[in-house]
Amino acid sequence: MNVLTKNDSVFEASSSCPGCGSILGLKFLLQSYENLENTVLVTSPGSISSMGKAGLHVNFVNSRNPAATARGLAKANPDLNVVVYAGDGFTNTIASSLLAAKENFLYVCHNSSILSRRDFAKILGFRTAYTATASVAYYEDFISKLKKSQQKTGFKFIELFAPCPVTMNYDPSNTVEIGRIATETGLWPLYEIENALTITKIPPRIEPVQRYMETLRITMTEEEQKALQDYVTKNWKSLNEGKIV
Repeated sequence: MNVLTKNDSVFEASSSCPGCGSILGLKFLLQSYENLENTVLVTSPGSISSMGKAGLHVNFVNSRNPAATARGLAKANPDLNVVVYAGDGFTNTIASSLLAAKENFLYVCHNSSILSRRDFAKILGFRTAYTATASVAYYEDFISKLKKSQQKTGFKFIELFAPCPVTMNYDPSNTVEIGRIATETGLWPLYEIENALTITKIPPRIEPVQRYMETLRITMTEEEQKALQDYVTKNWKSLNEGKIV
């Protein structure tokens, strides 16, 4: 069995694109565990295919339904640390498996789609032992939520903003900056849900969504931009009241 140690690089033998947010998120995820010897990482096809087994020193299973696989593993061996790392596309296709999950495992959905995404964290809401949103731009916040989820028993879910320089068409060196702007404009709020909803990162002020659009050179009509701004404003107000809509 190959095990990731603190001195190993999760990027070893990786052919992923420079600035890949999903690989950065995976690195943080694995580094959050003190001991990986008893951990199984379940992935969906394409999530970390560019790394190959040579670059990931931890037991892992690739599955077309990572949620169902994780549920089976957790039920069969309660002593295992079962962790899923899958993209938003695959997560969308297996949403029913997530809604029915009660077993003890962590599901991390790496998501680069803000403007057209399905808000999984909101859908699951208070159904889980722990639900949170995170971003690769806020390392300490993400690690804190990973550590907290590891102390919970039951189904845990974290939705991670992991920008993609290829699909989002920005310079690979700006991955962290894109993540920060997404949170500063309220497009990707950072919160956690335990017994109550708590915002974990409050910007000094919520910047206009136009800043995010201009950074990524996204063209929207005035009407579309107003509708998006209205949604963000309403959503932020709701979160501050401890509600999800």
